[in-house]
Amino acid sequence: MWTTVFFAMLMACSGAAGLANTPVPAASATPAPDPCGGEARLLATANRPTIGYSACAVKQDTAVFELGYQNQVTGTASDGSVQSQIPQNFLRLGIAQRFELDVIGPNYVRTRSYDAVAPSTVTNGVTDSGLGFKYEFVPAGRWTVGVDGLYTGPNGSSFLTAGNASYTGNLDASYALSPSTAVGTTIAVTSTGGYANGVHGRYGVTEPSFVLSTQIPHLYQFYAEYVLVSKIGLAEGARAFTDFGVQKLLGETTEIDVEYGHAFTGVQRLKFDYVGAGIVLELR
Repeated sequence: MWTTVFFAMLMACSGAAGLANTPVPAASATPAPDPCGGEARLLATANRPTIGYSACAVKQDTAVFELGYQNQVTGTASDGSVQSQIPQNFLRLGIAQRFELDVIGPNYVRTRSYDAVAPSTVTNGVTDSGLGFKYEFVPAGRWTVGVDGLYTGPNGSSFLTAGNASYTGNLDASYALSPSTAVGTTIAVTSTGGYANGVHGRYGVTEPSFVLSTQIPHLYQFYAEYVLVSKIGLAEGARAFTDFGVQKLLGETTEIDVEYGHAFTGVQRLKFDYVGAGIVLELR
Protein backbone atom coordinates (compact mmCIF):
# COMPACT_ATOMS: atom_id res chain seq x y z
CA MET A 1 0.00 0.00 0.00
CA TRP A 2 1.66 3.56 -1.26
CA THR A 3 0.93 7.31 -1.33
CA THR A 4 2.23 9.39 -4.17
CA VAL A 5 4.82 12.19 -3.81
CA PHE A 6 4.36 15.95 -4.05
CA PHE A 7 7.13 18.37 -5.04
CA ALA A 8 7.81 21.60 -7.01
CA MET A 9 10.70 23.20 -8.91
CA LEU A 10 11.67 26.64 -7.55
CA MET A 11 13.78 29.12 -9.52
CA ALA A 12 15.58 32.19 -8.22
CA CYS A 13 17.51 34.77 -10.11
CA SER A 14 20.37 36.94 -8.90
CA GLY A 15 20.38 40.59 -9.90
CA ALA A 16 22.98 43.11 -11.00
CA ALA A 17 24.64 45.62 -8.71
CA GLY A 18 27.05 48.52 -9.14
CA LEU A 19 27.94 50.58 -12.26
CA ALA A 20 26.23 50.28 -15.62
CA ASN A 21 29.31 48.64 -17.17
CA THR A 22 29.50 45.98 -14.44
CA PRO A 23 28.74 42.54 -15.94
CA VAL A 24 25.31 41.22 -14.99
CA PRO A 25 25.53 37.79 -13.31
CA ALA A 26 23.71 35.03 -15.15
CA ALA A 27 20.49 33.79 -13.61
CA SER A 28 21.01 30.68 -11.48
CA ALA A 29 18.56 28.02 -10.35
CA THR A 30 18.25 27.04 -6.70
CA PRO A 31 18.34 23.33 -5.99
CA ALA A 32 14.97 21.61 -6.23
CA PRO A 33 13.46 20.75 -2.85
CA ASP A 34 13.50 17.10 -1.79
CA PRO A 35 10.22 15.58 -3.12
CA CYS A 36 10.29 13.14 -0.22
CA GLY A 37 11.06 15.78 2.41
CA GLY A 38 9.60 18.87 4.03
CA GLU A 39 6.78 19.17 6.55
CA ALA A 40 4.56 16.84 4.48
CA ARG A 41 7.23 14.15 4.25
CA LEU A 42 5.04 11.49 5.89
CA LEU A 43 2.25 11.99 3.32
CA ALA A 44 4.81 11.47 0.56
CA THR A 45 6.45 8.46 2.24
CA ALA A 46 3.48 6.44 3.50
CA ASN A 47 2.58 3.35 1.49
CA ARG A 48 -0.91 3.02 2.96
CA PRO A 49 -3.76 3.32 2.33
CA THR A 50 -3.23 2.96 -1.43
CA ILE A 51 -2.60 -0.46 -2.96
CA GLY A 52 0.47 0.79 -4.81
CA TYR A 53 3.57 1.85 -2.91
CA SER A 54 5.27 5.23 -2.51
CA ALA A 55 8.46 5.83 -4.45
CA CYS A 56 9.97 7.42 -1.31
CA ALA A 57 12.03 5.47 1.21
CA VAL A 58 11.73 6.42 4.87
CA LYS A 59 14.29 8.87 6.19
CA GLN A 60 17.57 7.48 7.46
CA ASP A 61 17.61 6.67 11.20
CA THR A 62 13.81 6.69 11.48
CA ALA A 63 11.20 3.97 11.89
CA VAL A 64 7.73 4.16 10.34
CA PHE A 65 4.84 2.01 11.58
CA GLU A 66 1.91 1.59 9.16
CA LEU A 67 -1.18 0.09 10.82
CA GLY A 68 -4.81 -0.23 9.75
CA TYR A 69 -8.18 -1.95 9.84
CA GLN A 70 -10.22 -3.06 6.83
CA ASN A 71 -13.69 -4.56 6.50
CA GLN A 72 -14.71 -6.13 3.17
CA VAL A 73 -18.10 -7.48 2.03
CA THR A 74 -17.98 -9.92 -0.90
CA GLY A 75 -20.94 -11.35 -2.86
CA THR A 76 -24.56 -10.52 -2.06
CA ALA A 77 -26.65 -10.09 1.07
CA SER A 78 -27.80 -13.74 0.84
CA ASP A 79 -24.61 -15.41 -0.41
CA GLY A 80 -21.18 -14.05 0.39
CA SER A 81 -18.73 -13.24 3.13
CA VAL A 82 -17.55 -10.49 5.47
CA GLN A 83 -13.83 -10.26 6.10
CA SER A 84 -12.02 -8.09 8.66
CA GLN A 85 -8.25 -7.48 8.79
CA ILE A 86 -6.11 -5.98 11.53
CA PRO A 87 -3.48 -4.56 12.07
CA GLN A 88 -2.16 -4.66 8.44
CA ASN A 89 1.28 -4.22 9.98
CA PHE A 90 4.12 -2.85 7.83
CA LEU A 91 7.23 -1.68 9.70
CA ARG A 92 9.78 0.35 7.73
CA LEU A 93 13.32 1.06 9.00
CA GLY A 94 15.49 3.73 7.36
CA ILE A 95 18.99 2.25 7.59
CA ALA A 96 20.76 4.41 4.99
CA GLN A 97 20.09 7.39 2.76
CA ARG A 98 17.19 6.49 0.43
CA PHE A 99 17.23 2.84 1.60
CA GLU A 100 14.95 1.00 4.02
CA LEU A 101 14.32 -2.50 5.37
CA ASP A 102 10.75 -3.69 5.99
CA VAL A 103 8.97 -6.16 8.28
CA ILE A 104 5.69 -7.44 6.80
CA GLY A 105 2.91 -8.66 9.11
CA PRO A 106 1.63 -10.50 10.97
CA ASN A 107 -1.93 -9.68 9.88
CA TYR A 108 -4.98 -11.20 11.57
CA VAL A 109 -7.99 -12.06 9.36
CA ARG A 110 -11.50 -13.02 10.44
CA THR A 111 -13.96 -14.22 7.77
CA ARG A 112 -17.67 -14.97 8.17
CA SER A 113 -19.15 -16.85 5.20
CA TYR A 114 -22.89 -17.27 4.66
CA ASP A 115 -25.48 -18.42 2.14
CA ALA A 116 -29.23 -18.95 1.92
CA VAL A 117 -29.07 -22.64 2.93
CA ALA A 118 -26.28 -23.43 5.39
CA PRO A 119 -25.54 -21.64 8.68
CA SER A 120 -22.77 -19.06 8.54
CA THR A 121 -19.24 -20.20 9.34
CA VAL A 122 -16.40 -18.21 10.88
CA THR A 123 -12.66 -18.69 10.36
CA ASN A 124 -9.81 -16.87 12.08
CA GLY A 125 -6.13 -16.84 11.24
CA VAL A 126 -3.04 -14.93 10.17
CA THR A 127 -1.55 -14.29 6.74
CA ASP A 128 2.04 -15.01 5.73
CA SER A 129 4.70 -12.68 7.16
CA GLY A 130 8.09 -11.70 5.78
CA LEU A 131 10.70 -9.07 4.99
CA GLY A 132 11.35 -6.46 2.32
CA PHE A 133 13.37 -3.47 1.22
CA LYS A 134 12.95 -0.24 -0.73
CA TYR A 135 15.50 1.83 -2.63
CA GLU A 136 14.66 5.38 -3.74
CA PHE A 137 16.62 6.73 -6.70
CA VAL A 138 17.85 10.32 -6.72
CA PRO A 139 14.89 12.49 -7.85
CA ALA A 140 15.13 13.76 -11.42
CA GLY A 141 13.09 16.85 -12.24
CA ARG A 142 9.42 16.09 -11.70
CA TRP A 143 10.08 12.36 -11.40
CA THR A 144 10.61 10.23 -8.30
CA VAL A 145 11.33 6.52 -8.80
CA GLY A 146 11.88 3.66 -6.37
CA VAL A 147 12.00 -0.13 -6.28
CA ASP A 148 10.80 -2.65 -3.67
CA GLY A 149 11.65 -6.29 -3.04
CA LEU A 150 9.31 -8.30 -0.80
CA TYR A 151 9.48 -11.86 0.56
CA THR A 152 6.92 -13.78 2.64
CA GLY A 153 7.27 -17.36 3.83
CA PRO A 154 4.57 -20.05 4.12
CA ASN A 155 4.09 -19.27 7.82
CA GLY A 156 0.45 -18.19 7.97
CA SER A 157 -2.65 -20.17 8.91
CA SER A 158 -3.33 -23.23 6.74
CA PHE A 159 -6.31 -21.63 4.97
CA LEU A 160 -4.58 -18.27 4.41
CA THR A 161 -0.98 -19.17 3.54
CA ALA A 162 0.28 -19.21 -0.04
CA GLY A 163 1.77 -22.61 0.74
CA ASN A 164 5.19 -21.59 -0.52
CA ALA A 165 7.55 -18.63 -0.42
CA SER A 166 6.21 -15.57 -2.29
CA TYR A 167 8.45 -13.03 -4.03
CA THR A 168 7.38 -9.58 -5.23
CA GLY A 169 9.23 -6.89 -7.15
CA ASN A 170 7.77 -3.38 -7.43
CA LEU A 171 8.64 -0.47 -9.69
CA ASP A 172 7.26 2.74 -8.13
CA ALA A 173 7.14 6.05 -9.98
CA SER A 174 5.57 9.46 -9.36
CA TYR A 175 5.33 12.52 -11.61
CA ALA A 176 4.43 15.99 -10.29
CA LEU A 177 1.79 17.72 -12.40
CA SER A 178 1.92 20.77 -10.12
CA PRO A 179 3.19 21.59 -6.62
CA SER A 180 0.02 20.03 -5.16
CA THR A 181 -1.04 17.33 -7.66
CA ALA A 182 0.74 14.22 -8.88
CA VAL A 183 0.17 10.96 -10.71
CA GLY A 184 1.89 7.73 -9.81
CA THR A 185 2.09 4.07 -10.56
CA THR A 186 3.34 0.84 -9.05
CA ILE A 187 3.96 -2.13 -11.32
CA ALA A 188 4.14 -5.21 -9.10
CA VAL A 189 5.18 -8.69 -10.29
CA THR A 190 4.71 -11.58 -7.86
CA SER A 191 5.47 -15.29 -7.78
CA THR A 192 3.15 -16.86 -5.21
CA GLY A 193 0.94 -19.89 -4.66
CA GLY A 194 -2.38 -21.14 -3.37
CA TYR A 195 -4.85 -23.98 -3.10
CA ALA A 196 -7.82 -25.00 -5.26
CA ASN A 197 -9.94 -28.06 -4.44
CA GLY A 198 -7.29 -29.20 -1.98
CA VAL A 199 -4.50 -29.06 -4.57
CA HIS A 200 -1.57 -26.67 -4.18
CA GLY A 201 -0.03 -24.83 -7.10
CA ARG A 202 2.28 -21.93 -7.85
CA TYR A 203 1.32 -19.03 -10.13
CA GLY A 204 2.41 -15.54 -11.14
CA VAL A 205 0.58 -12.24 -10.69
CA THR A 206 1.05 -8.86 -12.38
CA GLU A 207 -0.57 -5.98 -10.53
CA PRO A 208 -0.39 -2.48 -12.02
CA SER A 209 -1.94 0.39 -10.09
CA PHE A 210 -2.42 4.03 -11.11
CA VAL A 211 -3.17 6.86 -8.70
CA LEU A 212 -4.01 10.56 -8.89
CA SER A 213 -3.54 12.53 -5.68
CA THR A 214 -3.89 16.14 -4.68
CA GLN A 215 -3.07 18.02 -1.52
CA ILE A 216 -5.02 20.94 -0.08
CA PRO A 217 -4.14 23.38 2.73
CA HIS A 218 -3.89 22.12 6.30
CA LEU A 219 -2.13 18.97 5.05
CA TYR A 220 -5.04 16.98 3.68
CA GLN A 221 -4.43 14.66 0.75
CA PHE A 222 -7.11 13.06 -1.48
CA TYR A 223 -6.48 10.22 -3.92
CA ALA A 224 -8.24 8.03 -6.48
CA GLU A 225 -6.63 4.76 -7.57
CA TYR A 226 -7.28 2.08 -10.21
CA VAL A 227 -5.87 -1.41 -9.66
CA LEU A 228 -5.80 -4.49 -11.91
CA VAL A 229 -4.82 -7.87 -10.46
CA SER A 230 -4.09 -10.37 -13.24
CA LYS A 231 -4.93 -13.41 -11.08
CA ILE A 232 -6.56 -13.40 -7.64
CA GLY A 233 -6.15 -17.11 -6.91
CA LEU A 234 -4.90 -20.42 -8.23
CA ALA A 235 -8.22 -21.12 -9.96
CA GLU A 236 -9.39 -17.50 -10.30
CA GLY A 237 -8.90 -14.91 -13.03
CA ALA A 238 -8.31 -11.17 -13.10
CA ARG A 239 -10.01 -8.54 -10.97
CA ALA A 240 -10.11 -4.75 -11.34
CA PHE A 241 -11.14 -2.32 -8.63
CA THR A 242 -10.89 1.27 -7.49
CA ASP A 243 -9.69 2.69 -4.20
CA PHE A 244 -10.53 6.20 -2.91
CA GLY A 245 -9.35 7.87 0.26
CA VAL A 246 -8.29 10.88 2.27
CA GLN A 247 -5.25 11.34 4.47
CA LYS A 248 -4.58 13.92 7.18
CA LEU A 249 -1.20 14.81 8.61
CA LEU A 250 -1.18 15.56 12.35
CA GLY A 251 2.07 17.36 13.03
CA GLU A 252 5.05 15.92 11.14
CA THR A 253 5.13 12.39 12.58
CA THR A 254 1.51 11.14 12.52
CA GLU A 255 -0.84 10.47 9.60
CA ILE A 256 -4.42 9.17 9.75
CA ASP A 257 -6.48 7.95 6.80
CA VAL A 258 -9.78 6.47 5.63
CA GLU A 259 -10.47 4.57 2.39
CA TYR A 260 -13.21 2.96 0.30
CA GLY A 261 -12.76 0.29 -2.38
CA HIS A 262 -15.13 -1.10 -5.02
CA ALA A 263 -14.66 -4.00 -7.48
CA PHE A 264 -15.64 -3.88 -11.16
CA THR A 265 -17.40 -7.12 -12.10
CA GLY A 266 -20.76 -8.28 -13.38
CA VAL A 267 -20.48 -11.55 -11.46
CA GLN A 268 -22.42 -11.07 -8.22
CA ARG A 269 -20.42 -13.57 -6.17
CA LEU A 270 -17.17 -11.76 -7.03
CA LYS A 271 -18.35 -8.24 -6.22
CA PHE A 272 -16.80 -6.61 -3.19
CA ASP A 273 -16.74 -3.32 -1.35
CA TYR A 274 -14.49 -2.41 1.54
CA VAL A 275 -13.85 0.39 3.98
CA GLY A 276 -10.74 0.95 6.02
CA ALA A 277 -8.95 3.30 8.37
CA GLY A 278 -5.39 3.52 9.56
CA ILE A 279 -2.52 5.38 11.09
CA VAL A 280 1.14 5.96 10.18
CA LEU A 281 3.61 6.82 12.96
CA GLU A 282 7.18 7.98 12.49
CA LEU A 283 9.74 7.54 15.27
CA ARG A 284 12.90 9.63 14.96
